[in-house]
Amino acid sequence: MINLFVTYRCNLACPYCFARPLAARHPGDITAQGFAAFLDWASRAAVPAVAFLGGEPTLHPHLAEMIEATTEAGMAAVLFSNGLFSRELARQLAPRVANFVINYNQPASYARSQQEQLHHTLATLQEQGARITFSRNFSPQGTQWAYLMDAIEQYGVTAVRYDISRPAADAANDYCRPEDARHLLRQVVEFVRACEARGVRTGLDCSICLCDLDPGDRRYLEQVSMKFRGICHPSMDVHPDLSASYCLPMHDVLVPDVTAFADVAALMRHFAQAVRPLRTAHAPAGCADCQEFLRRCQGGCLAVQRSAVAETAKESLS
Repeated sequence: MINLFVTYRCNLACPYCFARPLAARHPGDITAQGFAAFLDWASRAAVPAVAFLGGEPTLHPHLAEMIEATTEAGMAAVLFSNGLFSRELARQLAPRVANFVINYNQPASYARSQQEQLHHTLATLQEQGARITFSRNFSPQGTQWAYLMDAIEQYGVTAVRYDISRPAADAANDYCRPEDARHLLRQVVEFVRACEARGVRTGLDCSICLCDLDPGDRRYLEQVSMKFRGICHPSMDVHPDLSASYCLPMHDVLVPDVTAFADVAALMRHFAQAVRPLRTAHAPAGCADCQEFLRRCQGGCLAVQRSAVAETAKESLS
């Protein structure tokens, strides 16, 4: 699957969001010509699925047409959304979208009108028989998760994607610093256990530093969570101008035109080579002596490592 960010406009301002600064760097939505070029490349590159993201992708006025064109071209369409879109759009998208990944925040963070709209969207998708996956990002200021258990039952959700928050390009968001990781991961383990007790499958979105987990918790997550790992892989995030990044937190590891690559494998090889020096440049002290370093673990998020070094350098100058 490859990620297509069709717009960086959004109707929420989540404190942990690492996409927000990119709205200034990519102010325009993807154009009809840009999407046609992307779809032609994706078809030739044998891309199996396209994830539509933002910002909030449902703010793009032609999202439904783009998703329809994607499925007509033989690729699955996945939609990552905050769920704040109309029932009419939900009905229109339900037959075409293979998975609605809904980022469900703490109820107190929504205005009443937003709570109502989110409920109507989820209820409509449920009525249409759509597949719904919840997404939960754990951050230092956002560790609550009990509310999600009620929503899982209410809307018949059977899968949850989770992660710890990552730094934005300006590191101004509420993200998980190295000193936060052990506490946040204890919350994650409790959350995963609650999901598994309800028969809900879980999956880690990116990677974590394995030694931030107690050995028993690590073994448990390795057994039950999909994509649980200590080494990250390229997200392959395509921006509205068709440039592409390794991932949003590592936005500057960039290619100017994704369509210049023969296929997804070539793009992945390019990004893997580009970040190879970074896997050792800022690794935490002690990682080099660990038998699992660069075999099963890279010592944590590369963007977090880089931000930690930048913060230390800034403090030394102050």
